[in-house]
Parts: sequence; C-alpha cells; structure tokens
Amino acid sequence: MKPQPPLPARDRGVLDAEWARLALLVTLAEALRTGDTLAEDFTARFEAAAAEVAAVRQGGGWAPLAAEVPAKVLGGFVQLDLDLLALALLPEAQPALAPRLQSLQPQVGAPYPCLAVLQELLSLEGGEEVSRLFDRLDPTAPLVAGGLLRVEGEGAYQCIRPTLRATRAVLGRATGLAPPPGAHLAPGGGGFGDLVLPEAALRSLRDYVAWIRFGEQIATGWGGRRLGGPLALFAGPSGTGKSFAAAVVAAELGRACGAPWALYTLDLGRIMSKYIGETEQNVNALLDALEGRRAVLQIDEADGLLGKRGEISDARDRYANLEVSHLLSRFERHAGPVILTTNLRTNIDSAFLRRFQIVVDFPPPDATARAQLWAALLPPNAPRAAELDTAELAQAARLSGGAIHNAAWYAAVIAAEEEAAIAPRHVARAVWAELRKDNRQVRRSELGFLADHLEGVPS
Repeated sequence: MKPQPPLPARDRGVLDAEWARLALLVTLAEALRTGDTLAEDFTARFEAAAAEVAAVRQGGGWAPLAAEVPAKVLGGFVQLDLDLLALALLPEAQPALAPRLQSLQPQVGAPYPCLAVLQELLSLEGGEEVSRLFDRLDPTAPLVAGGLLRVEGEGAYQCIRPTLRATRAVLGRATGLAPPPGAHLAPGGGGFGDLVLPEAALRSLRDYVAWIRFGEQIATGWGGRRLGGPLALFAGPSGTGKSFAAAVVAAELGRACGAPWALYTLDLGRIMSKYIGETEQNVNALLDALEGRRAVLQIDEADGLLGKRGEISDARDRYANLEVSHLLSRFERHAGPVILTTNLRTNIDSAFLRRFQIVVDFPPPDATARAQLWAALLPPNAPRAAELDTAELAQAARLSGGAIHNAAWYAAVIAAEEEAAIAPRHVARAVWAELRKDNRQVRRSELGFLADHLEGVPS
C-alpha cells in the first residue's frame, strides 16, 4: 500500500455524521429488542443525521478511498457499499460503540457486525434486499475485491471486518497498536550516511526504499501489475550490517513519508512449531496483523525458515516441503515490505530467491571501510590517546563491522575502568578477545601492530 502520512486532525472528523447515524441505528435496534421507549426527538434526529450523511457522501467524504482503490473499483460502489463499510469500521472509528454492537450479537466473539445484525440495522426486508446484501459481500464485489473488507465466519454469523488498508485510508490511522504476534519492535536506525557499505549496496538499499514508496503509484496510477512485498534479501557474513541496514530503511521511509515507520523483527522461536500446520498459522497471523501498517518486517536467519526443499523419503519430508511452499506463497502475497537476512545465500531455496525484488550483498569490510567503522564506533566523546590511529587499527586486524563495534565498546569499558584515555593497549585486549570468540588459538601476529601493546598474553 502507498505510504500515507496521518490525516490532519481537521479532516478526521469529516465522517462524524456517518458514525452518528450508525449510533442512532444501534440505539433503535436496542430499543426494539428491549421494548424501551425512544426519545421523542429520535425521529427528527435520525432524519437530520441521514440528511447530513447524504451531504457528506455527495461532498466527497469518502474520497480518501481513491488513494487505495482503483477508480474502476470505486466506480462500482453503491450506497449500500458505503453503509456496509461504515458499519465495519464503526468499532474502530468509535470504540465506545463496540460493546453495544457486541451486545446485539452475543453469539459472535467480535464487535464487527454479522449478517444477521447487518440486516437488522439496515432494515433490509424481503428476499430481494437480503440477496442484495449477499451480492455486495461476494468475493468479486467491489468492497471485497478492492481489499477493503473481509468476511469471516459461517452462516448468519459471518462478520464483515475492515482491512487495515481500509482503516488507514478512511480513518487516517492503523488501529492495531500492539506488535504483531511473533515479532517485537526494533530500535530505530540512522540514515544512509551512517552505513559503511560499497556504493552498489547503498544504491540497492535506496532502490528498495523507492520501491516501497512508489509501488502504489505504479500499480494504481500507472496501471502496473501488482507484486507482493516488496521482498528484499540481505545476504552476507555475520556482523556486516544487515540488521542495521534494515533499521536505516525504516528510518529513511519515515523521513520520506513524513510519518514514522516501525521495524518489527520476527522471533522465530514464537513462529516455528513442531506441530503440523502451526507454523503456517503463525505466519498468517503475523502477516495479517501487519497489513496496512507503516511497518517493515525483518526476518533474521531466514535460511532456517525457508530452507531448501529436498527429496521426499517419508511423510515428514513431504510436510517440510509443503511448509516451505506455503511460506513462499504467503510472503509473495503479503502487501508490505519484508526484509530477510541470511549469512549463507546458498541455503535459501532457489524458488524463493526468484521472488525477491531486491537482493543486497553485504561484503566483509575492506581496510578503508574498517577505518571508517573504527572512527564511527569508538565513542566520540571519549578521551583518546594521541597514538590511537583508526587507519592503523583497520590494518591491524580484519574484523567485521559488528566485531569492530564490540571491540570499540570493550576498549572503552577497559579505559573507563582505568580512568584513562582509550589507548592501543585497550584496543589490543578488546580485539584479542573478539578474535578468540571463534574458539581457536589466536596468534599474536593476527593483531598486527596491536600485538606490541597486548599485555599478559603469551606469544
């Protein structure tokens, strides 16, 4: 969906007449069920509300839909469509009315109106009017085909529920406030200027941001055939900046759109399940909750989720392949940016690789990049010894960006404990500790000139 900033406060009340009329319809239904007497001025108030609704619709009160739905779909709308869409949106537009709607349909576990209550509220009588209700909620009808409503449930208790795309277009906000199930909010990032990457990688990241920003314009305004996602694969060794780049993408989208974008990181432990079908259900719930939000989903270690399909030797292999195939299809249909990261591109199923719109390679930093990283990651306000030169540090050890970040912080901790300026001896100890993480014997020669400043370590 096209990123849209929130509507100005003065525009958000343009549909208040719609909600007021529906509140009166709810009041009428409650009175008819309980036998309560309506206020003497109820009829006059309802007629005035209906007249105001007609004026709002004539004046373009629902015009924001044009930014989300093709003109051909909007051209098929009738008055009943707007009634249905307003009723579906009512619990989110006016949350105080949600319990009252719920009380009209205690058999349904949600405040979104079911078919039975829709017929009651809209006073639809006779088979012809009821058939028309069903026709306007058919999968090929404008509301459903246009991605504004979903029909859920069975029989007379099927509910109409607005998509997040509809709530964003009409209400100017997303109503899902909690993080999507299975993901957590990641901290914000900097800008493209904070990334230390080759120009080709930076260009691909800028292209990805543009893909997200202008995708709706190309699909709706230029008549392009829609694609899912966009999906991006960030591939490279650990510590090369893939996760930070995802945070930068979200931050850059916020700056470009004039409204913040969230970055959600998938927790694979809360998604993957050993029980058949649960992984797919969890992924579906996650992506459904993200629909229409200004949000980027990041999936680390994606090869663990979308590994290669293999030869089928038993039922377990067959299910594993079906699971991967479902995930391929589901991510492709999701209308929102998804970034998958991997340390080993070759572990991703080739069928999924073809579905990525953007693939960005994150190579290990060269000496120039390492010097930039040391300069950026050593605490800028910390005192430094005169002999600490970032260009020499870059030549001393071939560390990744993540390892340099750890070593820079470690060196600062040691210096702070000594109440001293950060000096080569602090960096040497930190780099040596970083290299030892591979669980191997580290030779002093691997530290370059820093070996001369390493204390208490045998040659």
